[in-house]
Amino acid sequence: MEEGQPPRAKWHGPVVLFVSIVVCGLLAFAWLLPSGATTADPDPTVPPPVVVTPAVPVQKDPPPEPTPPPLPPEGHMPSGGVPGANVVGVDCSAVPCVALTFDDGPSTYRSALLDQLKALNVHVTFFDLGQSVAARPELLARSVAEGHAVGGHSWRHGDMVKAGPQAACEDANRTRNAIKDASGVDSPLVRPPYGAWDDAVLAACTGMTFVLWDVDTMDWATHDGAKVTDHVLNDSRPGSIILMHDTVSEDIAALPGIVAGLKERGYTLVTVPQLWAAPLETGRAVFNGPRATKN
Repeated sequence: MEEGQPPRAKWHGPVVLFVSIVVCGLLAFAWLLPSGATTADPDPTVPPPVVVTPAVPVQKDPPPEPTPPPLPPEGHMPSGGVPGANVVGVDCSAVPCVALTFDDGPSTYRSALLDQLKALNVHVTFFDLGQSVAARPELLARSVAEGHAVGGHSWRHGDMVKAGPQAACEDANRTRNAIKDASGVDSPLVRPPYGAWDDAVLAACTGMTFVLWDVDTMDWATHDGAKVTDHVLNDSRPGSIILMHDTVSEDIAALPGIVAGLKERGYTLVTVPQLWAAPLETGRAVFNGPRATKN
């Protein structure tokens, strides 16, 4: 010990040695840690990595086949009144058919008449006046929509022979256009008022078919449902075209008996175009449909 220095304590040396060892150990530990490493706990806000599994394609079944629409009931005209459509499953050249027809509408009775026909599941042919179609187009449209056939009956029930070929055909075309405007159906069927026609008128009315009748119920004269029914049941034969009137209210009440009586006699009720398996030829006049042998 040099002079002038205070004496050192006995523990001074060991303490210095201990501190030196600790410092050296910490430095060595820090040197061994990887760059950027930390001993702090991981941040709990960091979500764990997401493992994405590739999607397995799913085999889809093919779309189902569309269900075909049900067949319309017997006597229905699928084409909505277009001439030439035949009764589903019925060939009037092989089985006895008759056609009910109604003239002079659409009258104020048409709605009730359509209700009755719908209840009976029967389809008929209407020969309508142009002026009445123009006044009640909704009734003409409903008639077609419910499967009935339609044709013209002149504009104001004028005699076609007296009018002359040109005037008569202009009148028939005017009525035909009114029917088309009201229903979308371009019908070539014409019923000459009073049954009055001749070859000159028929030749002039190109593209038209005149439809007459072979059974006259005389409903317009009697207004008697029982007599009308007797005419229909007694006078009809296979292929008959039966004349009735939209303006006779008694016909509506008589229809259930008429339909039942005809069916009991083996007849199938159809529209005029449905009496033929093919569309009616234009430029001709018909009084009844093809005949069939009654069983």
